[in-house]
Amino acid sequence: MCSSRVSAPILLLLAVASPLAGAPQNGALTPEEVRDAEVCLPGIGEEGEHLVRFAGGKYSGPGIPFAEMRALAFGELAGEPSAVVEIVWNTGGSGNWEVVARFARAGGHAVCRGVYSPGSDLPEGGTMVARIEIRHDRVHLYGADPLHRRTIAKPLVVPASVFQPCLGR
Repeated sequence: MCSSRVSAPILLLLAVASPLAGAPQNGALTPEEVRDAEVCLPGIGEEGEHLVRFAGGKYSGPGIPFAEMRALAFGELAGEPSAVVEIVWNTGGSGNWEVVARFARAGGHAVCRGVYSPGSDLPEGGTMVARIEIRHDRVHLYGADPLHRRTIAKPLVVPASVFQPCLGR
């Protein structure tokens, strides 16, 4: 009877102290892990890419006074649980830049598998990604045109292979 009293707290202690305690068992990422991850933002013009660590979905630092993660989706891509997030940033000029980044779990944390810039590929004049869905091993990027207050129903559908890895990795 005494041993059963001792073993239950020890098992509980092991579960709480384990580095994997609370981590999704299926390899899925959490929104918090993605919003605190490191990602490369492509350079503008001749400058190289910027490798930055977000905190709570935001970043501010040298050369990038503003960066924010916005639309976020989870699903399976290329056979692994993944997250895809839209990131917008400014380098101090008059315009904002946008990419979509793909993350998966590696070494126990969220790792950027690559970035993709939909640019002018968004259908029907979309100027930014407003919503993301992952279905059937494809990423569905739903555009918007905020200047004209339009949301666009037709998505740009892309495979995981469009996400290009960071050059410095």
